[in-house]
Amino acid sequence: MTVAGEAIEEAALRAWWRTWLGAVPDPEGTFAVDAPVPDGSGVRRRTVRLNSYGSVLEAALVSPDVPGRLPVVVVPFYEVATVLGERTERTRGWSDARLRSCSYGRHLVDRGFAVLAVPWWFELVAGPVGETASLHERYGPPAARHQASLPMTGLGRGVADLLLAVDALVSVPWIDPARIGALGHSLGAKLVLHLAALDVRIRAAVAHEAGLGFAHSNWSDPWYLGSHLPTGRDQDQLLRLVARRSFLLAGGGASDGRHNEELVDRAREACGDAAGLHTLYHDNGHAPPDHVLAACYTWLTAHLERNARP
Repeated sequence: MTVAGEAIEEAALRAWWRTWLGAVPDPEGTFAVDAPVPDGSGVRRRTVRLNSYGSVLEAALVSPDVPGRLPVVVVPFYEVATVLGERTERTRGWSDARLRSCSYGRHLVDRGFAVLAVPWWFELVAGPVGETASLHERYGPPAARHQASLPMTGLGRGVADLLLAVDALVSVPWIDPARIGALGHSLGAKLVLHLAALDVRIRAAVAHEAGLGFAHSNWSDPWYLGSHLPTGRDQDQLLRLVARRSFLLAGGGASDGRHNEELVDRAREACGDAAGLHTLYHDNGHAPPDHVLAACYTWLTAHLERNARP
């Protein structure tokens, strides 16, 4: 197949997944980027308001206070605060060490990146917080309200919010549009997998413990896909859509690892030239240890710098 033919095939595949998920930004959606607020430690913080499908999501754009265009990493998670090392009601019982280990945005800012931390809509409208509250108690009611009012899947809605967030990013003059990355763990990794596959503006992405493959995670939960699982397809097709850029699938043997590597192999075989598709397996379980996070940050730095403008 010619290069042009491959590009057409890839565009058609991307369009299929966008349509299936309903991952389309709100046609009436808007965004606004506030003025920076220095924190006194050489860091600037801006609130980015995303008006998406009747809700306002307050993302945070945090960056080193330095001149010039910066690379940026989109980090989706339950809420902004955790990504930036701040406590919420959800993390009230966490140890300081656990909170620090989840402060992915703060880690990246310390390494010279700008970070856009984007909250998950379902967490903003979630049910009760507590050790005894199940996922279905927290996210089932908003998932039902979503299903009754909007046509897209819950997962598609989360990805649509992120697509609008990337629109906001490329409007910021000091962000380098050639160096936009994404990084996520668990829930965040699910969102990053789909965002990177569907938005070619994401040049490099890391997904840790996403649960690649419909058989390997809770994709059928109502806040993701519910009963809207495709037949005859799996998420190796998403990997095909990122393989010509740069994508790192990292797993600790819980959601991702040797047990679903056949999907990675299938993507590589279908793609032919999958030089941008990488894996990192560490067998330490679902939560990433510090040395694995450091390796992910190093990988992201190297792959985004390849796109740096002279």
